[in-house]
Amino acid sequence: MAVIVVGGVEPEAGATTMAAGLAHRLAYAGNTVRVERLAGDARAEGDAALFATLEFASASGTPLAVPSDAAADGGVTVLEAPAGADPAAIARQAGGGRVLLVSAAGDAASAGSTGGATTIANRVAAGAAMAVPEDRLLAAPTVEVLREVSGARVLARSVVGDASICEHIVVGPVFEDSDEPHFGRFDRKVIVTRAEKVDIALAALRTAPRCLILTGGHDPSPYLLDRVASDRNTTLLLSPNDTVTTVHAIEGTFGSAAFSGAEKVERIGQHLAAAIDDVALA
Repeated sequence: MAVIVVGGVEPEAGATTMAAGLAHRLAYAGNTVRVERLAGDARAEGDAALFATLEFASASGTPLAVPSDAAADGGVTVLEAPAGADPAAIARQAGGGRVLLVSAAGDAASAGSTGGATTIANRVAAGAAMAVPEDRLLAAPTVEVLREVSGARVLARSVVGDASICEHIVVGPVFEDSDEPHFGRFDRKVIVTRAEKVDIALAALRTAPRCLILTGGHDPSPYLLDRVASDRNTTLLLSPNDTVTTVHAIEGTFGSAAFSGAEKVERIGQHLAAAIDDVALA
């Protein structure tokens, strides 16, 4: 079996994102793919659990104790190295394999192949070779993350639930906008507005936000609850804080949220399909 070890050049470079994207790229190129996480840091269990959700690859779902555990018959294993480890040494311990380093230095100058390792630049300007551009979807948090950081209470869940991804924050205006141009500008959004502003909340719901956070801690109108329950397109949260405090709490999650969800996997797979050609995969 071929083994490709993926590691970050620096902390938070995006090794997990690239490992999932590379597995996607390999699988849709016709390979049998296994994707695993090597033990050794605090994020290993979460990453291994994420890999087990990928429909196009096999995974154990638990961190591997040693690199040699990645060996198997046939196909390709993508093995993510723990933070601070030496991916080249791990590749040797796995019986030999290629190394993919992920750099988030902010430019594409580091991309390419040197010293037996291939480096792919992450979060750079679009159009660069061996590089993945900055992408709002990949940086976006889930509803679960927004709920946790805001301390909000769940009043109703959408069909997708806590895994739904929100790319944009939209704050409710102080007046009703019956045509919804303010809320309708963005897809995949979380809308934040005061709980007592029923007219604003109803206008927001007509644009199908993935999450609606009501602020102020006051229970909303039963009519609003019935409206959310009837369509199940939006998760409704109630924050104990005011609008400004709530927005400040959730805005820091954009750009720092962990990689997760089928939408992000599909997007990074698309980026790597463009960034890495079949020759580089050979």
